[in-house]
Amino acid sequence: MSRIVQFTFLVSLFTLNSCTVKNQISTYWQNERNFNSEIYSTTEANYYNAEDQISVKVFNNDKFIDIILETNSTNTLRKIYNLGLSIWIDPEAKLQNNFAINFPMPAEFPFTEEKFENYLSRFSLTELNEEFWDRFQLFEVVNAKKNESLSISTLQEDDTYQVKLSSKNEVLFSYHLRIAMSEFYSKNLSGNEIIGIGVASVNEANEEYYSALSSKEYINKRMERLKAGTNQNPYELAEWWVKFKLSTESEQ
Repeated sequence: MSRIVQFTFLVSLFTLNSCTVKNQISTYWQNERNFNSEIYSTTEANYYNAEDQISVKVFNNDKFIDIILETNSTNTLRKIYNLGLSIWIDPEAKLQNNFAINFPMPAEFPFTEEKFENYLSRFSLTELNEEFWDRFQLFEVVNAKKNESLSISTLQEDDTYQVKLSSKNEVLFSYHLRIAMSEFYSKNLSGNEIIGIGVASVNEANEEYYSALSSKEYINKRMERLKAGTNQNPYELAEWWVKFKLSTESEQ
């Protein structure tokens, strides 16, 4: 497939000091190689982040690692639409921002809460899945160590990366990411690998972002600066990390 290689990499907008880190959790070993297998939908989540209301499932075998993020929060989905979604991956579990998949890419014009609810209400379940398919067809692979960024289309076949967005009866938003294990490990899994997975927004809600919102929401944004609390910025996903111990077939 064709790839666009740009030697200007995306500088991380997040610092490790602001991250929330969880103890390591075992992944699911999955012999199934079919990217569209129902097993990914029916298996329980490995981890749930209450602040962003996002559940995480991680599967692996000797060929692929599959990461599934799901949420039923309209507000969380609005953040993802407006500012994009970064999944950071650190195969050494040092929680460093060296490798990321950015998808879906941020919207050109941000949605206010009211406009986003009206937007979603226009679609049936089938239509929403079609909207995901039409709206989000590019994702970005950022490799800071190699100082490069790859722009990849979901319409093209790729043996290394696969992504899929969907909406279901039980889940408002499901994001499935598959990456070839060879991207991170050159040998067969030993059973000792701990991988760090981070979740964050792609962009920050800066002054230009706020100026595109309604005056009421812009005023509310400024009022938020005067409020105390753990969630000082309700417009972005707070960066958080989870450590996962990769499974091996012999452990099953």
